[in-house]
Amino acid sequence: MAALERSASRYYRPELDAVRLLAFILVFLSHELPSDPDSRVDSVLKGFAPIVYATSKACGFGLSLFFALSAFLICELLLRERATAGTVGVKQFYIRRILRIWPLYYLGLAIGVAVALLPGGHRVDIAYMGWFSIFMGGWYSSIHGATSNPTGPLWSISVEEQFYLLAPWIVKYLNRKLVRGFCTLVVLVANACLYYLGKVEASDLAIWFNSFVQFECFAAGILLCLVLRGRLPRIPLWQRLIMLAGACSCWFYACYGLHVHFANYEKSPGSWPLIGGYALAALGCVLTLVAFLGVSPRLLPGWAVYLGRISYGLYVYHRFAAYLTGKLLIGHLASFKSPIYLLKGVLALGLTVLMAALSYRYFETPFLKMKKRHSVIESQPV
Repeated sequence: MAALERSASRYYRPELDAVRLLAFILVFLSHELPSDPDSRVDSVLKGFAPIVYATSKACGFGLSLFFALSAFLICELLLRERATAGTVGVKQFYIRRILRIWPLYYLGLAIGVAVALLPGGHRVDIAYMGWFSIFMGGWYSSIHGATSNPTGPLWSISVEEQFYLLAPWIVKYLNRKLVRGFCTLVVLVANACLYYLGKVEASDLAIWFNSFVQFECFAAGILLCLVLRGRLPRIPLWQRLIMLAGACSCWFYACYGLHVHFANYEKSPGSWPLIGGYALAALGCVLTLVAFLGVSPRLLPGWAVYLGRISYGLYVYHRFAAYLTGKLLIGHLASFKSPIYLLKGVLALGLTVLMAALSYRYFETPFLKMKKRHSVIESQPV
């Protein structure tokens, strides 16, 4: 009986750390690979260049995977908390989220302000930092476009925080059937927004930064949690590999066939391709999660699990690492034809890992220890 109680009060799946690492790698590649037509790339790759551009854009759905994973895990933990404690401690939930997200997030924003004030920086980026600081970065970026500051990717934290405003209350007061209904409503709202944005021919970034659009992947993660009901998929490895291939195909076709990510100088694909493309993005996220959940720990390299554990730091620091390596290697000389192009990416990734590892050990760990004291369902490794 004691063993069962310990099991009920604990939920840590190392394969989800591997999913986090995969999501980060996809995001990193989306920022490092060429995604818009470039004459230098065209001259090297010829007819394969459009495939490379579409692949780079498809890697951007690594962020969607982060969203779906976050929703799945938060829902699973809150449902287990409700089953164990009889309710959901909303105050404790927010304390845990603050201790995990805010310290590193605001450190990243502070570094971003420093970059903006350095010679060659852009003072206008400080306005972005101000809106990011109150978790409105996504909405501000949807109106004013993306910032070139290394803090640019942190707009997604704003979307995460907006999701956290709803998550504990939904699980606390709604039964499973009503939660499914709520998720269905979220999907309908997301698609209504996509239909409208397609009709008015909104820019790609105005669509991508829109919180309502991104909430579709949060809904997908929650629905997967409800369908599995705490169970793990028991499927052979070959089926898992097919699912991963299917996920990649969904993301690639959304960009290559439906053009859901289009440059500012390209024409909007219209409402229905946008709706279909973002649905494929959410489906790809679900397929990826199912492919990893329940996989044998023997198939998970220790380094992959560790890097997934520090993936928040990897995400926060990777553009800063690219900024530093670009300055050191004279980024404008690192063209696609040059070996420096590959070297710059490798060094940026290595520096990202170093920065994230040091941050996790010396900056984030004290906050994680405090967070653990407010946990009802333990979700950290032993």
